[in-house]
Amino acid sequence: MQGHLPGLDGLRAIAVLMVIVGHAAGFPGFPGAARSLLVVNIAHLGVAVFFVLSGFLITTLLIGERARTGRVSLGAFYARRTVRIFPAAYAYIAVVALAAWAGQVRLLPGDLLHALTYTMNYHHDRGWALGHLWSLAVEEQFYLLWPLVFVRSGRRALSVALLVLALAPVVRTLSWILLPATRDGMDEEFQFVCDSLATGCAMALLVDRVGLARAGAWLPAWTGVAAPLATLVAARFMDWPSFHLPLGATLVNLGIATTVLWTVTRPSGLAGRVLNSRAAMVLGSMSYSLYLWQQLFLDTEAWQGMPALVPRLLLVLLAAAASYYLLERPLLALRARLRR
Repeated sequence: MQGHLPGLDGLRAIAVLMVIVGHAAGFPGFPGAARSLLVVNIAHLGVAVFFVLSGFLITTLLIGERARTGRVSLGAFYARRTVRIFPAAYAYIAVVALAAWAGQVRLLPGDLLHALTYTMNYHHDRGWALGHLWSLAVEEQFYLLWPLVFVRSGRRALSVALLVLALAPVVRTLSWILLPATRDGMDEEFQFVCDSLATGCAMALLVDRVGLARAGAWLPAWTGVAAPLATLVAARFMDWPSFHLPLGATLVNLGIATTVLWTVTRPSGLAGRVLNSRAAMVLGSMSYSLYLWQQLFLDTEAWQGMPALVPRLLLVLLAAAASYYLLERPLLALRARLRR
């Protein structure tokens, strides 16, 4: 499988814009017509896109390393992930802590501890400014577990991923019925959402077996419209546990994965040209920083002297650009040296 797959930066851009739009919709000044079109929890759907993409990309990297070297270096993998994720996240947490000390944002007991230890997805009574780090916690738990499973299972890695896809809906449904205390974490705790990541993992492993071109040939042209539409329809019922927990979440994940595969195998089409445009690639490359910093400035209870939406969005962009160019870009160069 090739190292850089077209369209993925564009999909990251769409995912982070979904999160930003979902959070901005609660502010005065957000277009009312646009708000009426948000018939799904678009921010949560954007996170699901990130999860499927992460499973796909990380597994692709692991497959590529094993093909090149005959093995996977877990130490090097963890070092690269640490360099990629920790500095920007801890810089954001430090700024939030300072803002809380200055009285601009509100943190609840345990927020900082769970943010620093990547366990926010198991801390449900929390303030807004660090609340989105639940998804980062899920990602870190995935980074810790999946490479070990990939190495130990060898050729059976696909079977493991498919087993997770089959068992996660059962775990969600039984937990909802038999363990009502777990309901607050149903959309965040790792054991309940790991199938989003496993969907991306399974797709990468299938593509590795059959080849990217052949996998893309399985999808007819109309998939580019049908898959996103089916994803939106399934996501529309996220608030219906009887549908979402046993079936809806799986349909959302499969719809996202199908859209990703269709995108990377058709870079020359209209959608491919848009997703591979310069603007989409820049936004996609900054998606991590944008995701981190949008939360701080899109807090409806914070920064009361700046209620307008546009200044807040400008601050999101400026803070994300500073994080990307001052932290992420230099560290990406270090990560490339670690990979070599």
